[in-house]
Amino acid sequence: SATVRFNILDNLRLRFSYGQTLRRPNFDQLNPYITYNQDVTDIGYGTASGGNPYLDPVTSKNYDLSLEWYFAPASAFYVTAFRREIDGLVVDFVRQIQYDHPDWGPGTYILSQPNNAVNGILDGYEFGLIWFPEDLPDLLDGFGVQASYTILNSTQDIPVFDSVGNITSYKTTPFFGVSDSSYSVVLAYEKPRFSVRVSYVWRDDFLNNNEARLFANPLGVYRTKQESLDLQVTFRVTDNFVLTLDATNLTDEVYHSYYEKAATNNFGSWVIGRTVALGARYSF
Repeated sequence: SATVRFNILDNLRLRFSYGQTLRRPNFDQLNPYITYNQDVTDIGYGTASGGNPYLDPVTSKNYDLSLEWYFAPASAFYVTAFRREIDGLVVDFVRQIQYDHPDWGPGTYILSQPNNAVNGILDGYEFGLIWFPEDLPDLLDGFGVQASYTILNSTQDIPVFDSVGNITSYKTTPFFGVSDSSYSVVLAYEKPRFSVRVSYVWRDDFLNNNEARLFANPLGVYRTKQESLDLQVTFRVTDNFVLTLDATNLTDEVYHSYYEKAATNNFGSWVIGRTVALGARYSF
């Protein structure tokens, strides 16, 4: 990685960075062992899954350009443009094989194994603000806001297979787990012995996974917009003894998913639940 910084003014900074990253496959993706599941419903084939010891690492070229304005000693506004060029994304390949199982004899199986098959591009913009006002009355001194808004555009090419597992074409989709837009806001109140942070996070709908891949070919499963309201309180009783309160998902949100091209049809719902944790920390 390399970074170039240019101070346009004393409080206005331009920053450019370039980097290359390499991520090796997980051990379970490299495991060559194949698990076979017998056809128990008379559909004509069983299923099988395993890893691929010949997977290559996933590599990425990363570009970032940001403009940062430090308008007060503890406050700043910034805008960042970024781009990620990713090679060798790992996806599951599906093909039909014949296998003579030692327990239930020969049969047809749909084997799913990972492979380096997809390249992708992720780019977008992020706008951010850190603001801790100065010269506030004593009671309000320590109040601050931290906020960010991100716009993303992502594309990846998912292979489409025929009945024997050959790639016949590619389908362009967004990245899995990436929303087109998201934002977060944190309200903070900081005192030497007491601090409170209330944070709200929101993200747009996003493609979570593909389903129906046994030669019905990829059918996208999306998750609806998600949001969370969290609270963190810290009270320093002494220099060595600290009490904490952490609460997540205060509004007890219910999350949903739906099939591609059928946003009105609920595919599934789940509740992560509201959590509240009390803690104590003593250092010596």
